[in-house]
Amino acid sequence: MVMAEAQQALNSGKMLMDKNESWLSNFSSTSSFVKGAGRWAGIGLQEVAVGLILTLIDLVTLLGNTVVFICPVVEKRLRTVTYMFIMSLAMADFLVACLVMPFSIIYEVTGMWLFGKLFCKVWISFDVMFCTASIVTLCFISLDRYCSVVTPSHYSRRMSRGRCIVMTCTVWVYSSLISFLPIMQGWNEMPGVDFDAGRECIFVTNWIFAIVASALAFFVPFMVMCSMYFFIYRASRLKATRVMSQTLEIHYHPNSKRQNHLQLENKATRTISIIISVFVLCWLPYFVLNVWLAARGSNSASTVLVETFKVITWLGYCNSTINPMLYAFLNRDFQRALRKLLICRHRSQVDIGEDMVSIATFTKTAPDLDYSITVPVPNDAQKGKPKP
Repeated sequence: MVMAEAQQALNSGKMLMDKNESWLSNFSSTSSFVKGAGRWAGIGLQEVAVGLILTLIDLVTLLGNTVVFICPVVEKRLRTVTYMFIMSLAMADFLVACLVMPFSIIYEVTGMWLFGKLFCKVWISFDVMFCTASIVTLCFISLDRYCSVVTPSHYSRRMSRGRCIVMTCTVWVYSSLISFLPIMQGWNEMPGVDFDAGRECIFVTNWIFAIVASALAFFVPFMVMCSMYFFIYRASRLKATRVMSQTLEIHYHPNSKRQNHLQLENKATRTISIIISVFVLCWLPYFVLNVWLAARGSNSASTVLVETFKVITWLGYCNSTINPMLYAFLNRDFQRALRKLLICRHRSQVDIGEDMVSIATFTKTAPDLDYSITVPVPNDAQKGKPKP
């Protein structure tokens, strides 16, 4: 009897030990799963909200720049030589939305870089390349505007289709040379400063690279644009002054389009100036802070500066979202094409007579002297005129 009870107790203890081992095994398995998923444990409500907002910005950027590519298909007035520059700008913005923003969103939400050190360099190179392509394209647009306004008689010869193709290709070659070449070769890195490639993707720059790259990618093209628009403004003022002085001596024919030409020419210049200004407001803080951080060295990388740098970087990305909106609101040809896409009509009710200059593509330029003069006839001459 005693032996039976002892055997029963031994069996019960063995069963209990088996249960404990099974529970411990399950716990170990669960712990391993939690450890493997630990990188996602820090994602909270704030990270999800940030991810949704950034994803919305990315989708709007994709949609807006896709429309820029489609509009010339439905609107013949957009099939111009100058629109090639706008297509180049839209291409840079579109690639930002495809190859830069999505990985930045994942990095911001998870707080970890999940794609390896090699792709980290590729991703940073894409970022620098597309930013540079955007601003250099805007620089070439300002040159086109200068030729159109200041020297309209030579515009068609200076801005031929072949020359615009060469200029567009030059933009992308130049952008790749100051992005992929130095970054993949490690010319931007600082000796003794590295980061954990399994968790971070940081654009480490020494002060020489930061100054040279920022000058080539932003400050020099920006100065060229400022110079071009200064000359454009001065030429527009001189042209307006000349027209006003002529108005005091002659009478315009009622059907003359001279004043309308001048108004639309000024509106075109103001429009592209708005595009440039928005770009500068989006990207100038980034380049200034980037140079300042590189000049101060690695000791300046505080938490506040890191978070500020992230916000300023996304402010630059938002420029790719804003550009198509500027075209839609300020260009009649773009509005006409967008209306055709949305309403699926082949004809638009927009008064073409009010759109003699394409606001973004600048397909026509006001000639130097395009007005009709009516010489006042003296009353005596009218009295002496034979009656029919």
